[in-house]
Amino acid sequence: MKSWIVFFIVAVLLAAGAFTSEFWVPTLLRFVGANTDTIQGFDSLVQLLFALGSILSGLLAYLRRGELPPVEAVQKGRDSVGRDKKTHAEGKSTAIDGDVSESTIINAETVVIAEKILDSFSHRSSKPNLEKATTAYLDYLLSRHRYLNFKGMGVSDRVPLRLPLLDLYVPLKAHLEMPEGETWKRGLRLAGRELADDDDAEAMRLSEPQPVLDLLQEHDGLIILGDPGAGKTTFLKYVALSLAVGKSADLGLGERLPILVPLSAYANALGEDDIRLDDFIAEFFHDIGSDLPIGVLLAEALDAGAALILLDGLDEVKEVGLRHTVVERVTDFYAFHRQTGNKFILTSRVIGYRSVRPNVEGLAECTLVDFEEDEIESFVHRWTSALEKQAQGETVVAQTDAQREQEELLEAIHQNPGVRQLAANPLLLTILALMKRQGVTLPERRVELYDQYVRTLLSTWNRARSLSGRAPSRDPDVIRTLRILAPLALWMHEVSPGVGLVKRQDLRRKLVALFQERGEHEPEVAASSFLMDVRDYAALLLERGSGQYGFIHLTFEEYLAAVAIALDAQGDARPVVDYLNGVIGEQAWREVVLLTVSYLGIIQQLDTVAGEVVETLVEEKPGEPGEAAVLSGEAVLDAYPQGVPPRSKTRVMEALVETMQSAEVSPELRRRAGLLLGSFGWRPNDLDAFVEVPAGTFLYGDDKDEREISYRYWVTKYPVTNAQYTRFIQAGGYQQQDYWSEAGWQQREKKSWEQPRYWKGEYSNPIFPVVGVSWYEAEAYCNWLARQELTIPIPKGYTVRLPTEEEWERAARGTDGREYPWMDEFDFIYANVSEEMFEGIGTTAICTYPQGESPTGAWDMSGNVFEWTNSWFDQERKYRVVRGGSCISYHRYARCAFRFRYYPRLGDNFNGFRVVVSLADSDF
Repeated sequence: MKSWIVFFIVAVLLAAGAFTSEFWVPTLLRFVGANTDTIQGFDSLVQLLFALGSILSGLLAYLRRGELPPVEAVQKGRDSVGRDKKTHAEGKSTAIDGDVSESTIINAETVVIAEKILDSFSHRSSKPNLEKATTAYLDYLLSRHRYLNFKGMGVSDRVPLRLPLLDLYVPLKAHLEMPEGETWKRGLRLAGRELADDDDAEAMRLSEPQPVLDLLQEHDGLIILGDPGAGKTTFLKYVALSLAVGKSADLGLGERLPILVPLSAYANALGEDDIRLDDFIAEFFHDIGSDLPIGVLLAEALDAGAALILLDGLDEVKEVGLRHTVVERVTDFYAFHRQTGNKFILTSRVIGYRSVRPNVEGLAECTLVDFEEDEIESFVHRWTSALEKQAQGETVVAQTDAQREQEELLEAIHQNPGVRQLAANPLLLTILALMKRQGVTLPERRVELYDQYVRTLLSTWNRARSLSGRAPSRDPDVIRTLRILAPLALWMHEVSPGVGLVKRQDLRRKLVALFQERGEHEPEVAASSFLMDVRDYAALLLERGSGQYGFIHLTFEEYLAAVAIALDAQGDARPVVDYLNGVIGEQAWREVVLLTVSYLGIIQQLDTVAGEVVETLVEEKPGEPGEAAVLSGEAVLDAYPQGVPPRSKTRVMEALVETMQSAEVSPELRRRAGLLLGSFGWRPNDLDAFVEVPAGTFLYGDDKDEREISYRYWVTKYPVTNAQYTRFIQAGGYQQQDYWSEAGWQQREKKSWEQPRYWKGEYSNPIFPVVGVSWYEAEAYCNWLARQELTIPIPKGYTVRLPTEEEWERAARGTDGREYPWMDEFDFIYANVSEEMFEGIGTTAICTYPQGESPTGAWDMSGNVFEWTNSWFDQERKYRVVRGGSCISYHRYARCAFRFRYYPRLGDNFNGFRVVVSLADSDF
């Protein structure tokens, strides 16, 4: 009884606005002896009363100011949940950590923030007229973007629907890339200019991942590139929200007006009329129902250098010509307005960007990197804490439950490599967390994840319709629903590949046709009902701009398109092959091809059919040379071992070797073939082989001086690979001091070396040359190898070491003084280098270029990686010599006679080495 009395008192106080913290309610109830079930049973009613109290307080606040709140503010009060507040010195209230949910707090604080932003303007003659517009605009940003939207993501009743984005946001990191025409030249200067000191060397290196916010602070404009779900749009919302809630100090950008608009909408506007970007922004906010003078506000902010322009989704502009126009308009707008100090961010997927890549001063590029362990753990911690905090308040029980949920989710993520790989993508990590919250067992492969996701989504969809009182018009069987969704997705991918945006009327007509094919009695009614249900209950299809629809994420359009191809084939490989033959080589269809094979082999359990598909593709070779083999290899890598039989894997690997070494195949495809072969575990049979170099005279250097090496020696056929270097690491090579010289061990301890600098990602592919090794690490490897059993015996007086300059050049060019290992003329089919007319592709497998074999039988002595030698470059013994050119240098630096100096303590992503068995002289 006393529990109800206290509850009644608390409810009255909440309705009056006296309490604003969820903490006091459970505390008072525990005081009177209420158990946990009773406390949790009060939660929903308490939250409702608190929301009503917020609305009442808001009405009173507006009445005190002589005006009524807008309808949107009242609605926000209905939907909000009470949170803790803190008091500023001036007596105004705000939410802790920017998590404002009461409409009165939002509006009161927004007035203050709007004033701060306007105070940053240098021209404020119209400030009184703009203050209300700024306040309303910031309120719009808050109501539009404050919470993560889980509508249509299969969220069960256990998952709260209002999780604050600012509470869950995990900072993104990116590699900084220089504008086109500068990237590879900069690397070339690193390999070709005189370095004055250590600082110069460090500054010239390719960048390590940096926080995106740091990059934004350093540059006037930033182009953020990333894969689907990498967090590009979320970052823009985070920046806009941070400014809107007064957290400009966290961004380090000063008080600015954030303007967030989709570039696809601007492209649509340009398609109809020649409109300036600033005019479009004003019309955009007017068209979405915001009757605000945004044009005037934007002009004031731009003139004062206090605007932050956030332009999202360049890749969503489908037509290339229109994309070029958008880029031209945006870069012109940027070039003019950056002069007054404005900031700009533009986002795009990598696909669709390179063809329109701008080159303008101050506009930097960065490519988002996947979440590492720290980011994944941070997200999981924030996620579980926010869930339990909303469900149970800030209590000890909530904290305990959050800790348990966190441990279970991290264990599920790390228990197999497939799920861990998915978790590196922020979007897929969120989906994983949602599934875990609902008790769904996390799958290992992404096709299984997409299948579970769609099934959960459709189950929730039909359940939501039933709960709303609207009975499902069809049997809620998932397969029946997929029979509509899958061909719809395939059609959308056909008419709008890589973008997936279609007009509402076209979408409706397609639905009518699909229901007619399914024998629906009233196909038009069924189509209208289906479209409304998808939007209202599942949000699988969203309205994206004026009259256009698209799937919630392109990933699910691609998955469902693959489902359609597989289902239509009805277990026959030939229809699948015929369809895929027509799209091989089109980047927008790559994921669809991969998912089709995986769906056949894993979801439908037709592994033999999936195997027939990839085997037929490598036999018929559709697309450009090598394209079918590489795509089939990627499909097998995704689906093996459950999804395709071993025979199919073997056949595809044979095609990949042929592709990797074919002169008819493009360098990029040759590289991808090598990456796949290394991932499959393939190794050349002669990986550890040495080739003999006989004693005798040869022509040396650019002047072709005659020199003599009076002894025979052996050089490794290939540069040292990651697979070989792994043996050294696993044998404790970085821990055993006797493998290292005194200077080398000092460097190892000083810099805490435990592995090469680039020992991750594609750089660590087993059959690629090890890179990021200093001269000292290469020396230690040789000393370790000298104690191992080699493929050749070590003669008396010989040892394993790095080659001298003369030994290296003799092995590379033979005796006749040729320019390159193959002869005097250069061709890109012989070696992996960069050039002004050919953008570098990164390192390649060591057995990629048989065409470039040297007269002594050594491979890869031109291009790919600069190779350390045992020779000093200068009499002061400050630099060691590297030879052979690299994947980031021009072909003239890959000549046999070219020599370059490099600090022995440095290791970059173009440094590798090979070893010799030669005389054990100690001084070179």
